[in-house]
Amino acid sequence: MAVSLRLKLFVLVAGAALFAATGVTSVAMWREVVRGQELLSREGAAIAASVAGAAGRWVRADAAVPGASEALAEPLARVLEAAPLQGAWVVDRGGKVLACVENVTGACHPGVPTEFEPAEGPLAAVRRLANPAPLEAQAPVIGPDGALVGAVRVAFSPDEVVGTARRLAFGSAAVALLWLTLAYVAAGVLVQRFTRPLTELVGASRRLAEGENVELVAKGDAEVNGLVKAFNQLSARLRERREENERLIASLNERIAEATREVLRADRLATLGGIAAGFAHELGNSLHVIGGYASVVQRDLPADHPNRSDVDALKRETSRAGAMLHRFLFFARARAVRTELQPVEPVLREAVEVVGPAAAQAKVTTRVAVADGLPMLRADGELLRQAFLNVCVNAVEAMKEQGGELAVSARAEGDQVWVEFQDTGPGIPKAEHERIFEPFFTTKPTGTGLGLAIVRHAAEAHSGSVEVDSEPGRGAKFRIRLPAAKESA
Repeated sequence: MAVSLRLKLFVLVAGAALFAATGVTSVAMWREVVRGQELLSREGAAIAASVAGAAGRWVRADAAVPGASEALAEPLARVLEAAPLQGAWVVDRGGKVLACVENVTGACHPGVPTEFEPAEGPLAAVRRLANPAPLEAQAPVIGPDGALVGAVRVAFSPDEVVGTARRLAFGSAAVALLWLTLAYVAAGVLVQRFTRPLTELVGASRRLAEGENVELVAKGDAEVNGLVKAFNQLSARLRERREENERLIASLNERIAEATREVLRADRLATLGGIAAGFAHELGNSLHVIGGYASVVQRDLPADHPNRSDVDALKRETSRAGAMLHRFLFFARARAVRTELQPVEPVLREAVEVVGPAAAQAKVTTRVAVADGLPMLRADGELLRQAFLNVCVNAVEAMKEQGGELAVSARAEGDQVWVEFQDTGPGIPKAEHERIFEPFFTTKPTGTGLGLAIVRHAAEAHSGSVEVDSEPGRGAKFRIRLPAAKESA
């Protein structure tokens, strides 16, 4: 049969009352010890005063009368025989011992006399129970002119001071310690049985607030079992609500992500589509006309004609402008991604091969390393090829002044394929790591700022991502993450 909480509290209160009674006994014993030592101190002062009158004839303010030591030894000896003292002595005003009679060596120590020495406190009296020490008392020695010239001091032996009191105190302390131990043991057991279920309930409540699924086992008292049952019901309801909320949040996140993609795509199309439509028509036609006339003039002019270099520059810049327009239109069209199951290696090697002549001219060596067993991708090959090519072109252009190496690799991590482009160029400041993927942001004098924007567009169109790791003077590493096709084994 389980013990009720009321009974536990009753037993706990009874133990506290028993301890309080023992404490009252200890306090009464303490007061008796203090009172006994106060009486002994007064007795010592009276004994010292009985010798102080005779000592006044032999002690002066500046020095003792000749023969004082022998004359004072006799009354001191009588005092030492009549009372349980361990020493009695006379000191002058400077604290010098003039006469001394002792039962214990070293009892007569010097000391400056004063009529205003404070009485010992209760704690000092109780400390003698644990560390026995003689109790000293004194009486002033008054000279013929009424001035203080010295003092008579007596010291009671420690056994006389605390002997009986220590035995009584130790007995009382032993009884108090016994009852105190029993009370603490009983209280500890009862409190533990009473508080442990509540402590477990508090800890479970904290874990429940942090999102854990918690269920307690009912045990112990009926009152606590009722709390545990109510807690388990609350936990079950919160678990059901949490699971329902998680399903709703997952659905909302999916819808928000899809809506965000559609809004971004629509915004990009709305902004760049209008610009691209006008420029594509006008600039495209103009560039074709200029390029055509430049080709005709270039064909008709002999190689040593003084204007031949101007015509070559005209055709070269026309071709460059056409390439810029083509890249701009490629980004602005934002056509729908047409995916098919395919490996990444052929697309990657083709992009590196296309950039090969430009790399050789810039004294840049290329290296491709593709891990074995890469999973297939469900990707738009044309879009990936353009993204890989843009990263390679940027790397070659970054190293065209001093040459270097472009290392391209592909590997698998879990259900992801990572394509990395590592160059030995001048690197990219950390402040520009995010901005380089923004449209129209460029650090090149003749750049359009669309190359890396196309790279990010291609990666995100395949539910992937692109990131850069670079520091000035240490080259740059671009990592494109692409999810593997679920159909691949």
